[in-house]
Amino acid sequence: MLEFNSLNALRREPSADNHAIRLEPDLADAEISGSAVTANAPLLLRRAAETGGLKLTATGNLSRAVVEEMCGIIQAPDYDKAELFRYQKVVNEPDFLPLNFIRILTQAAKLLRTHRGKLVPTPLGRRMLAADRYGPLQAVLFHVAF
Repeated sequence: MLEFNSLNALRREPSADNHAIRLEPDLADAEISGSAVTANAPLLLRRAAETGGLKLTATGNLSRAVVEEMCGIIQAPDYDKAELFRYQKVVNEPDFLPLNFIRILTQAAKLLRTHRGKLVPTPLGRRMLAADRYGPLQAVLFHVAF
């Protein structure tokens, strides 16, 4: 059972003076290897950086060609891709929930942004990739998600 002050501490944003929840950016790779989001977000960032941007539809979702490519790259535990393709010949981004979640989360974290009909990495997104350490990335994504 939480006391009222403890509950309020959990509801406040993590900070130097609020120790109820602590986001640790210095985790070892082995410690974060179990996080599907932290493993897949760099894949999306790297693909956007390598291709000069990922093509978007008029509604702001990733194009079907990008979704098809990312379906082959993204690893989502306990998500049956074969079942998805069993019922749909063409998969749009909202149909492939792991990709949709990661795209929305990375945009909310300002790691990716739209530019001229493409999803491109921001300077922060490029720095996260260049650092090649995913502890800070996991902390940022966790903070934005929750």
